[in-house]
Amino acid sequence: MISTTPKLFSALTLGGKKGPVQLQHRVVMAPLTRLRTGEQGVPTDLVAEYYAQRATPGGLLIAEATNISPSARGYFGAPGLFTTEQVEGWKKVTRAVHAKGGKIFVQLWHTGRVSHPLNQPGGILPVSSSAVGLDDVRTSSVTREGRAKYVTPRALETHEIPGIVADYKRAAENAIAAGFDGVELHGANGYLLEQFLCDGVNRRTDSYGGSVENRARLMLEALNAVLSSLDSSQVAIRLSPFGVTFGCTDSTPKNTYGYVINQLNALNLAYLHIVEPRGYHFRGPLVPENGTTPFCRSLYKGVLMTSSGFDRATGVEITKNGLADCVAYGRPFISNPDFVHRLKTDAPWNDWDRKTYYVPANGPLSLGYTDYPTLDMKASLCTHFSDHNGILMLNLVPPQWRDPMQWGFFCAASFVRGISCFMRYAGVFCVFFGMTLIFVIGGVFMHAIIPIMADTTLQASLQKELFY
Repeated sequence: MISTTPKLFSALTLGGKKGPVQLQHRVVMAPLTRLRTGEQGVPTDLVAEYYAQRATPGGLLIAEATNISPSARGYFGAPGLFTTEQVEGWKKVTRAVHAKGGKIFVQLWHTGRVSHPLNQPGGILPVSSSAVGLDDVRTSSVTREGRAKYVTPRALETHEIPGIVADYKRAAENAIAAGFDGVELHGANGYLLEQFLCDGVNRRTDSYGGSVENRARLMLEALNAVLSSLDSSQVAIRLSPFGVTFGCTDSTPKNTYGYVINQLNALNLAYLHIVEPRGYHFRGPLVPENGTTPFCRSLYKGVLMTSSGFDRATGVEITKNGLADCVAYGRPFISNPDFVHRLKTDAPWNDWDRKTYYVPANGPLSLGYTDYPTLDMKASLCTHFSDHNGILMLNLVPPQWRDPMQWGFFCAASFVRGISCFMRYAGVFCVFFGMTLIFVIGGVFMHAIIPIMADTTLQASLQKELFY
């Protein structure tokens, strides 16, 4: 009998030599920078809760980009994997995910020039392949003092590069010690490995510059160093061919990435993760007409993961036709902790709030992080509302409405609407007046009631039922 279940929701064995990871479906959570770990980069119980909410039996999560060393940091609040405290913090995360039956890799990161002295130890300059700044880049660095303009980096000396390679190896070993199922090297999106790979940034004249073989040297050395400690089933890499994020351009991307992918074929990695250049991942002028994924599929012989801008229909289609083996979704996982279930059942998605992607300006770190509702939470609302005086209703308010100023605008608009209706339909004025009072009271007590309730046994049990 022919199965009617889309291939996207079927089992998949990742690549590798000794113990390939077995997945029960092909919907992957992409690595998503959330900046919830403060100055020390140590994951907390809140971070563990966030990942556990999104874990599914046999599903793969890729933990956010994680610094391999103090000098790798480009964003304040990003986690690390170079201290004992960070390893212990990540253990909470991996245990929580494994308790749900999930698998989890972590993305290893060196931001290179996409940084600022405020994010560097001792306030030193960030490093890169060459002293080429980000003058044409419109974004800015996230630091402890707020946003700051990028500076021109310092070119790494040749004798310093083995230290970078050693940092990747050490971070990978720490990842396994922390309980991760594997690591993904971040070779995409304009960060250090891509700054060496692309000739638009790399102006070196030593053995790490010039030819594509030289420019790819750091990336391949880092991979091989990690593979000297980990089995290939525990190692993957992310690339963004034809993208120009953070001004990282290449004059002959087909040649450059063709060479790299052919080298990867010999390594039998867990997977190759490709980013389609669309949306945030800026599209370069030399993208093949049919996209990046078909180009990579024609070259890569192992498990191919694609990402960026996929919905249910395109995810189902690209796995059905064999162009990709699995699909990584990003922003939908932010606002839908039960995203895999929603995708499989074709249920509607919660909208995400861009203002809380990173640390929210007003509110707790959980805002826009662990407080998005699941389908089960919404279905349970009627029962819990009558039993618990409607307190849970506040948890279902979209995160973007929890800001006091936005509540004020909403309440004012409701009041004006009520007056307007009174003038035309006096008989229904009480309805709009009552609605206005409800929203005003809800807004005033929003930040007082929830923290109190969170400390009670009742709220703890409800959260466990609704989120886990």
